[in-house]
Amino acid sequence: MLSDLIGKIEKARRYAAEPERIALDEITVHFNGSNNEHTIRLVQSRWACDCEVFHLRGVCAHVMTLQKVLAPMLSAEAREPGPIIIHSELISMIEKSRRYVHELDRIEIQALRARFHGTNNDHILALTETGWSCDCSTFRVWHTCAHVMALQRILAPMLPAIAREPGAVSVEEHLVSALS
Repeated sequence: MLSDLIGKIEKARRYAAEPERIALDEITVHFNGSNNEHTIRLVQSRWACDCEVFHLRGVCAHVMTLQKVLAPMLSAEAREPGPIIIHSELISMIEKSRRYVHELDRIEIQALRARFHGTNNDHILALTETGWSCDCSTFRVWHTCAHVMALQRILAPMLPAIAREPGAVSVEEHLVSALS
């Protein structure tokens, strides 16, 4: 049974190198901006941010950052830039976004729902305040799976502590570190 889990860890490592297998359907993010904290949401390929600039312009540095960071996992519509604005704020937004992309500790994913295109099947994953879920049989047994482990690896700097935790697997620490 442990060898099955080792195989899942190896598969997760391969999956993490292929983020395009993941399709983010919904995500809620806490973003610690330069001046304030913000909540950003993606629902049905539409972005929303609670910052004033987004409400005025329909685009902001926070959304632009997430579009860059999560690009391989977003639909074409969600990757589209917001309204084209010819305004001095655009330069500032682009500069902030470029900086934020390298400061992922500003971002904390609060919740997400995604489809994972696995080797054999597609799976539905979710992250909520209580942790991960996946509809695959491995997750039901181990409370983790290659799909969750791949997302944990890809999104690690943006995940809250509960989402970085391994499943309910008691594996000797030296074995886990050898596979990392």
